[in-house]
Amino acid sequence: MSVQLSVDEKPELTVLVHDPGAQTAVPAAEGIRVVRHPHTQTAQRARNVFVLVLATELPEVAEFVSLANRRHQLRALFVQENMDAHWLPFLFERAGLRTLRNTLVHKGWTVPSRVLRAWAHGAQDELIADASVADDRLFVTSCALESLEVPLVEIPALKSVSASDRRNFEIDEDGSYLHWPGPDVHLDLDSIRVAIDPSARKRAFHARAVRNLRFGKAIAQLRTARGLKQSDIPGLSERQVRRMERGESSGYESLSRMAAAHGMSIDHYLDEAARIAANITDGPSEQRS
Repeated sequence: MSVQLSVDEKPELTVLVHDPGAQTAVPAAEGIRVVRHPHTQTAQRARNVFVLVLATELPEVAEFVSLANRRHQLRALFVQENMDAHWLPFLFERAGLRTLRNTLVHKGWTVPSRVLRAWAHGAQDELIADASVADDRLFVTSCALESLEVPLVEIPALKSVSASDRRNFEIDEDGSYLHWPGPDVHLDLDSIRVAIDPSARKRAFHARAVRNLRFGKAIAQLRTARGLKQSDIPGLSERQVRRMERGESSGYESLSRMAAAHGMSIDHYLDEAARIAANITDGPSEQRS
C-alpha cells in the first residue's frame, strides 16, 4: 500500500484551536495557520477552515463556524465529545448550529490529526479519516469528509469473512487503507469506490498506478540527491527500497524510515516528495544504487 500524494498545489489551511488539548492534533507542516480566538474577521477572510472545539463550548465558536460555512470555506468542524453523546443534539441547538455535513464528533485526536495531515499534503481525497462496520455494511469517511457506504458482500475479499471478524479492522496511521488482520485484507479508498461503482475500476487503477509511479520516482530522486544508495536506509532492505521506487509498498512506517535516513522529518520528506512528483512526467525509469 502507498501513501497517496496529490500532485496539485497543496492548499493553505486555517485551524481554529478552541479546545485546550487540541494542539497535539495539528501537524507541524507548512501552510497551516493556527488561530486561538474565533474572531469574525478571520472567518470572513480565511480559506480552508478547520475548527477544533469541545462539545460544551460550541456556542463560543458558533458565529465563526457559521460565517466560514456560508463562505463555503469550512472544511471540518471537529467536536470533541466531552459529555454523553445523547446530549449532542441539544448542544448544537443551544449553539444555534445544525449538524453540518462536515461535522466530525470524536474522542481523542487520531481522526482530526489524520484529516489535517492529509490536507497539509494535498491528499485529502485519497486517505481515510474514519470507518465503521454496522449491519454488514462498511461506512467510511474520507479526509475530504466524503461519506461512503458499501455492503460488505460487494467486497470480494470480505465475502467469506465471519460477521465478528468483519468488525475487527484497523485504520492505517495515515489513513492509506483499512486492514483486517485475521484474513489479512487491505482496502484503500479506490477499492471502496470501485465496490460502489464497478465502472470506476479501470479509471481508479490507472490513476493510482500513475500517482504511485510518480511518487516512486520522486523518492528515488530524493535518495540520489542525498548521495544515498538503496542499501543505505536503516530498517529497510535494498529490495524494499527498490519496490518503493517502483511505486510499490510505500506505507507510513517505511516512509518514516526513509525520512530519517535523509535527516528529514516525515512531513518535510513528504512535502519534498510531493514537490518533485508534481514535476515528473510519465515514462519508464528506475534509479538504482
